[in-house]
Amino acid sequence: MNLNALDSGGERSSTLLVSRKVSLLYSYFFIPLLRLFFFVVSFFNSKVRHGYNGRRNLFAVLEGNLSKIPAGTRVWFHASSFGEFEQAKPIIEILKKSGYRIIVSFFSPSGYEHALSYPNADVVTYVPIDSKKNARRFLSLVRPSTVVVMRYDLWMNHLIAAKECGAKVVVADATFSMKLLQRAKFMKDFYKEVYRLADLILATNLENKKMFDFFLGAGKVLVAGDTRFDRVYNRSISNDVSKIIPVKFDRTNRVVMILGSTWRQDLSVVGDGIKKIARETPRLSVLIVPHEPSSEEVARLKQQFPDARVMSEITESQGVGAPILIIDRVGILTQLYVLGDVAYVGGGFGVGVHSVLEPAVYGIPIITGPRIERSDEAMQLMQEGALFFVKDSSSAYETMREMVENETARKNAGRIAKEFVDRNIGASSVVAKHIMSFCGD
Repeated sequence: MNLNALDSGGERSSTLLVSRKVSLLYSYFFIPLLRLFFFVVSFFNSKVRHGYNGRRNLFAVLEGNLSKIPAGTRVWFHASSFGEFEQAKPIIEILKKSGYRIIVSFFSPSGYEHALSYPNADVVTYVPIDSKKNARRFLSLVRPSTVVVMRYDLWMNHLIAAKECGAKVVVADATFSMKLLQRAKFMKDFYKEVYRLADLILATNLENKKMFDFFLGAGKVLVAGDTRFDRVYNRSISNDVSKIIPVKFDRTNRVVMILGSTWRQDLSVVGDGIKKIARETPRLSVLIVPHEPSSEEVARLKQQFPDARVMSEITESQGVGAPILIIDRVGILTQLYVLGDVAYVGGGFGVGVHSVLEPAVYGIPIITGPRIERSDEAMQLMQEGALFFVKDSSSAYETMREMVENETARKNAGRIAKEFVDRNIGASSVVAKHIMSFCGD
């Protein structure tokens, strides 16, 4: 790695990587505004304040942590937040087994806090505000052979600094946002220059590759697949749900429906249908897992479903004693899906459906609201016959009843869902091989 490139000569070399106009506007207009924005908003928003305060003494802490890790080839993974880090984990686990040193950075506090207990990361840090000075100092400390950006969170000055010191840049799990084509010309030019800093873009599918080729020109984009499939599969094979829920379900005599990541909009549509089917089908059990199981939300759910029980209030010896169980604990939904015969995934009546891969890996059909267009996997599962979206209370009742009562239809849709996940496993190995090749292995 050429650390000498990060001295004053870096100013000249950076203009060879991006245009002088873009570099000046970004570094001396956008970044100061971004810094000011976070400073002001930190007084009013606890999450922003947490991230702002977490960057205090960043370099001193980072230098100390880096000094403790053994020698070896370093790979720097950057993720915006928790979701992107989940996609990085199966890649990291492959590299870690091969002896690489892993540095993980985050923009958001949610990902940073989660990763602090992750055993396969040698160092966890925030990424500093993307000034030229910060970027060069960060890279002079981290000294990676390869930089891996998960999905989309590309910070221009850090990527320039990485290129100047000889590191390769890979964008993994890359998806093309159509909004890039709708931007003003300057913004489109800016994103083109940022993406062109990457040595390799690994797209999730052929459609995304074609769009990147159209936007950037052919040459540096390959299809590697989506590592989210590997992540949900790896979690499914190590799932021991008995450790997290105090009751057991007789899967041979009962049909279990999981309502995962539900919002109020979801339950306002499907709630009456759930209660009606529960009365009509005594062998139905329903687990409601709200997106945010606050005490206020649990109380509201108890009011909506008066006969329901709350998980924290029961023990295994008591049993559920009711057809509906409200889960008032965070972070266990992905494990609960193994108990299900049918899944309703929330978000489809709001900003967009949540993860449909989490239930699909267990081979169960999926029902959701109509907002699925932002999820490629939801669209594919719908086209193949494993996912059904509902538009109103009437269609929700009919679809849920069909999946509960028609075992043949239910198992057929579940089989399609499982096959969909199985044939998309393996992207992490492909990405890891490209990273290793850049590292000289």
